[in-house]
Amino acid sequence: MTNIKEDKMTNIKEDKMTDSGKRADRVYDYIVVGAGPGGGPLAANLAKAGFTVALLEAGLDPLSLEAAAQDPNAKAAYEVPGFFGASAENPLLSWEIYVSHYANVEQQRKDKKYVEGKGVLYPRGSCLGGSVSHNALIWVYPHDGDFDAIARTTDDVSWAAEKMRGYYERIENCQYCGPAQEGHGFAGYIPTSMNEEEGYAAAIPQHTDIATAGVETPPEVVKINPTLDVNHPSVAKGATGYFHTPMHMLNKKRVGIREYLVAVQSAHPDKLDIITNALATQVMFEKEGGALRAVGIEYMHGGGQSYKAHKLSKDASRGEKRVLFARREVILSGGAFNTPQLLKLSGIGPKEELRQLGIDVRVDLPGVGANLQDRYEVPVVLKLKGGDTNPLWGRCTFQGGDPAMQSYESGRWIDDKGVEHAFSGPYAGNNLSGTRIAKSSYAKGDPDLFFVGLPVAFYGYFPGFSTQQATNHFSWNVLKAHTENTAGTVTLRSADPADVPEIIFRFFEEGNAGDADMKATIEGVRMIRRAMAEPAAQQHIEEETAPGSNVTSQADLEEFARNTARGHHASCTAKIGAVDDPMAVLDSRFRVRGVNGLRVVDACVFPKTPGFFPTAAIIMISEKASDVILEDARRNG
Repeated sequence: MTNIKEDKMTNIKEDKMTDSGKRADRVYDYIVVGAGPGGGPLAANLAKAGFTVALLEAGLDPLSLEAAAQDPNAKAAYEVPGFFGASAENPLLSWEIYVSHYANVEQQRKDKKYVEGKGVLYPRGSCLGGSVSHNALIWVYPHDGDFDAIARTTDDVSWAAEKMRGYYERIENCQYCGPAQEGHGFAGYIPTSMNEEEGYAAAIPQHTDIATAGVETPPEVVKINPTLDVNHPSVAKGATGYFHTPMHMLNKKRVGIREYLVAVQSAHPDKLDIITNALATQVMFEKEGGALRAVGIEYMHGGGQSYKAHKLSKDASRGEKRVLFARREVILSGGAFNTPQLLKLSGIGPKEELRQLGIDVRVDLPGVGANLQDRYEVPVVLKLKGGDTNPLWGRCTFQGGDPAMQSYESGRWIDDKGVEHAFSGPYAGNNLSGTRIAKSSYAKGDPDLFFVGLPVAFYGYFPGFSTQQATNHFSWNVLKAHTENTAGTVTLRSADPADVPEIIFRFFEEGNAGDADMKATIEGVRMIRRAMAEPAAQQHIEEETAPGSNVTSQADLEEFARNTARGHHASCTAKIGAVDDPMAVLDSRFRVRGVNGLRVVDACVFPKTPGFFPTAAIIMISEKASDVILEDARRNG
């Protein structure tokens, strides 16, 4: 159990007034807003370096006494890897944000996941650790080209891929390979482990047959990457084929940003204050020699659950308004939706939008909330032979105390024939398999297609999705990465910090990228269909339920993709850019244009969505930001 407190006081006694006349309750060297993969490591690293840091998090620590009092199952929902679906619907771990894939409501209604009057469910982490606390634990290194592009755009060689790999090695504690394996770290705070693949294959052979059907890894790739490690440097340079994908876990338990923060807070209690249930409402400013400077944060103490994406918000307290002061800097790490929201509420963003809501314009930055991007994910769902009961999920309740939990704890699994296997069952990992990477004919650079198999009927996110999957199905998630579309937006609905902003992605034709993304996505669907036509897979498949065997033409497949595509890796809404880019919000050192003492460190900063999955990339940029900020602190004294 952690010793994080909602109202933990430091021994700093300075008295400070902001330019709005509001008194700061406490004073720190740095204030970080958001305890996810962007803000969490940064706050911990600054504290370890000897600075006083306040870390504000709207949610709770899922392992705290307060969380346990609200939901006794919160601890298991967080820790048990196989509960990741349920954790994405647990109100203590996840905000229930709704988005629009299209501005055209009639088109949006064609998606069966659409909830009338709300949109499409888009779970976002809402606890200590951010979305790393409820994700599927997938751990994939981005492409080198993602970082090299930033280096070229900003003329900052510190972003070059050869330098960024060092941050990955710093954060990783690899459990699945030895020190001789190139490109890995073995002493970091993020342990990486594989699923129990051998036990899984022995216990549920039909799933393995499907996952491995119709794919080969080029011999030249196998030669330099014989373990088929998806995080081998060759994959970052563009290798394709079949690979094994690890998770951020240790000893069958999720490990993420939360554990690093708790460890650092325990070791440096006088340096790091973690303030949970705290909803940031605006950045506070002063004039400094004619320039604007961020000096603090106003927040609602005890008001984190009042955010309207929280399932309990209607009955939650708005909390008490408080102000924290920063001697050095304020860093925003609320993620792709909430960071642009907080910037705009603070008067930084497109002037027309702010004026319409009566918000005083401090800095006119049209790029705030623009450039919203995501990957496209489309399902190919297969009903398997053998009845309706899934041999993997048939003994699961996802609440503990069931036969699957007994296997999780004992490491032994008894299959349907009574044979015992050295396998901890479905709760011990994310159960994803069959990772394959390909390059579509529409890709402009790195491979752009990532396929992963799931032993469920998975169509995306909708209310109750986590309880409606455990039938005898196998799904392929066809992920189109390196998308061209940058037309999404995050726009304020009101000046109320508790309101969720309007989020519109403008998928496919509504976007600004032509039809290349759509064509590549359909190419991916056809690739997986060819693989599933192989005898190894066909012997287990009764029928394809999505798109469906009758959906074969290009036009019909495009209509299917248009009506079912989703994403869950939103990014790029406060991008780093060149000096002459009017839509850039940040420079290469994470500094907000037109303001001193204010930075952004989270998924917002990327000009283009990196790689296939975001977690590793965001933690890497958090480490880079730590170095940059500490370097500036040494330079400035």
